[in-house]
Amino acid sequence: MHPLRTSAALAAVALGGCVAIETLAPPVTPAMASRAGSSAAELEGGRRLYVGRCASCHAIDPVAKYTAARWQEIVADMADEAELTPAEKSELLAYVLAARAGATAL
Repeated sequence: MHPLRTSAALAAVALGGCVAIETLAPPVTPAMASRAGSSAAELEGGRRLYVGRCASCHAIDPVAKYTAARWQEIVADMADEAELTPAEKSELLAYVLAARAGATAL
């Protein structure tokens, strides 16, 4: 993704409301990676896609808003629209599921 497009998307998210990006897309933590059985790098890649690529077209929802099953459907439905590679789709899904699990555990 072009750096300017990513910056514009992040600015739009930040200015679009009072909710902090950390609430919508929690930062990756070692505990999150451990719970997910994924590397922190994979989850970081998924988070970048969520706050960058997804937000470039529409507002992003808090990761805890949907069930794990619904997130799987959403990512499957949107992957072609967002032109995600299979690896990016896997990273995005790993991130939202891990972040959701952490958010609902609080």
